[in-house]
Amino acid sequence: MLRSLWSGVNGMQAHQIALDIESNNIANVNTTGFKYSRASFVDMLSQVKLIATAPYKNGLAGQNDFSVGLGVGVDATTKIFSQGNLQNTDVKTDLAIEGDGFFVISPDRGVTRNFTRSGEFLFDAQGSLVTTGGYVVQGWVRDPKDMGSKGSETDLLKIDNTKPLQNIRIDPGMVMPARSSTKISMRANLNAGRHADQTGSIFMLDSSSRTPSDGVKPQYDSSTNLTQVAEDMGSLFNEDGDAFLLNEDQGIWVSYKNATMKRDITATNQNSTVEINGTKISFTNDSAVSKISTLSAAQNAINAVKNKTGVEAYVDNGQLRLENKNNLEGDKHVKNIVVTGAGTGAFSKFVKGDQSITAFRYRYTKGIDADSTTGQFKTTEDLRALMQHDANIVKDPSLKANYKDSTASVAVKINKNGMFEITNKDDGKPQKDNLSIFVTNYTSAKVTKNVLFGKTMGALNTASLIEGGISTSTSKLTHATHASSVDLVDSLGTKHTMRLEFYKAGGAEWRFRVIVPEPGEIIGSSPERPNVFENGVLHFNKDGSLAGMNPPLLQFNPHNGSDSPQRITLNFGSAGAFDGITSVDKISETYAIEQNGYVAGDLMDVRFDNNGTLLGAFSNGKSLALAQVALANFANDAGLQADGGSVFSETSNSGKALIGAANTGRRGGVSGSKLESSNVDLSRSLTNLIVVQRGFQANSKAVTTSDQILNTLLNLKQ
Repeated sequence: MLRSLWSGVNGMQAHQIALDIESNNIANVNTTGFKYSRASFVDMLSQVKLIATAPYKNGLAGQNDFSVGLGVGVDATTKIFSQGNLQNTDVKTDLAIEGDGFFVISPDRGVTRNFTRSGEFLFDAQGSLVTTGGYVVQGWVRDPKDMGSKGSETDLLKIDNTKPLQNIRIDPGMVMPARSSTKISMRANLNAGRHADQTGSIFMLDSSSRTPSDGVKPQYDSSTNLTQVAEDMGSLFNEDGDAFLLNEDQGIWVSYKNATMKRDITATNQNSTVEINGTKISFTNDSAVSKISTLSAAQNAINAVKNKTGVEAYVDNGQLRLENKNNLEGDKHVKNIVVTGAGTGAFSKFVKGDQSITAFRYRYTKGIDADSTTGQFKTTEDLRALMQHDANIVKDPSLKANYKDSTASVAVKINKNGMFEITNKDDGKPQKDNLSIFVTNYTSAKVTKNVLFGKTMGALNTASLIEGGISTSTSKLTHATHASSVDLVDSLGTKHTMRLEFYKAGGAEWRFRVIVPEPGEIIGSSPERPNVFENGVLHFNKDGSLAGMNPPLLQFNPHNGSDSPQRITLNFGSAGAFDGITSVDKISETYAIEQNGYVAGDLMDVRFDNNGTLLGAFSNGKSLALAQVALANFANDAGLQADGGSVFSETSNSGKALIGAANTGRRGGVSGSKLESSNVDLSRSLTNLIVVQRGFQANSKAVTTSDQILNTLLNLKQ
């Protein structure tokens, strides 16, 4: 029988297989994730008539073999796993692999593993992520016990993919539990300029010396329901927001009454001298010649230098009456009446050391607390206590040796408007001692006057502060302020608004208080006001960066049955950096304030990221990684067995599945709301159909030709 006949038959059979394969490719041109196949043609065993020979030494050349092929066959069908195009869809559970890899699926809840490139997934009635064929997608699922109550924000968006694979199942009624706040982060600037854009009245002070003067530990007074804080006077502002900026020794004089002194004058025509307030006064008068009495001459001599001494002389009932209204600015030589040099002649009744002190000098210092002997002050309480002490001594000199607040009838306090207020209370004695208040600037050869401070305190001026009458007060004193609020969340998911109030307490120091709604409590607050923490402090470097703060954390007890106390870290920035709170010459403003707690939330929506992580969006505005799909790759993708339904099985020639997360190893990425199209090239497939058809036709010709030859042989016998 002719070999060509069987070669033609084999050729037709092989091309029929190729036609079947190419037809299958064309049929799956729209199948999601389909990978086209091709037929691998190989020639069949050849019949060797003569073997090939090597060249002979005598010069005869070598000869090729004499063999005849027996046709063609299909050795294998090869799957081509090239990347298909990605198509956007409106389905959030659709997934497409960009690069190498296969989704891991199971028909029996994880016992058997299959693989697919088709990411056309959906959730079934039980919340399992499945293929359209009912296979359950495999991956890693967040432990229901770890639903975000612990860990950082970054941890919430990660899944532990080191655990064994499991069925991806998401409870559609999932609830994210509340997370209690553990940290407050704030970025802000606190104005360090000479003018404050945000100001508030300075803290109230009562007229009791028990008010702390260190400016560190606020004193709560239950009788007045106010928190008393001594503030650095050098850091305060006037009512227009302009800083006093008190320098060392700058200050004021406060006169509580006109200084007076009466003395008899001795008639004489000799030279008379006396020294008052450091100025020497002298005159010679012969009354018989001048027709001016010695008393009038003495008056004229004193009044001639009143611009130096502040003292003016009057004649009352044959006596010389000296008075200093204390209305001149300057140093101690223009205040009060002090005999600094003994008198002679007509002034012989003036004894050195005689004095009438009704005006007191108050000088700012950065170093010490109140000193009644030098009149130095640093804080608002220092100045208040000094003024109250001196006003009472002026009103009742008998108190000088043993002054006590309990015996004081002149009260000096800072009222709710941030003003120093002086009240001349009725002391119950028959005699009514009125006061007259006059404030002037203190100046000297070394100290310039502080106009803003003097003007503010000068509002106290009153000609008559009547005992038992109305009070007098300064203009409003303010401090630079800033405030922000943030909602804290406790373990039950209840929100509590925490307010942070900052106020300037020194050149490079700001203090802050923290207020929470009652019945909430901040551990470390005063027993009288447990919901208000007063002792926060911020220090800044010379460039405005944060130098340090205290305390670094607070403990909050909501008193509502939630887990307590909550430790809340205050993240106001790094020391020496500008990543938190700063203090530069710029308006006070909060750029960002946030905390890391949140309330409970219901699952509202899901989506996949490019790592194959299923993210859940909850009604509390938070996102949580719920699961992550696994990807598998193989040493030989073409060795996988196609089981239909876009499903592949592992074979001995594909190698073991190497399972891991997307974008690791040789595994590609995952795109959500996309599907991978078939990689069938329709133009190529149709072209291949033509080629296969022509090949089949050519082989059929070999059969018909062989048949004709056989007929010719049969006809030879005829």
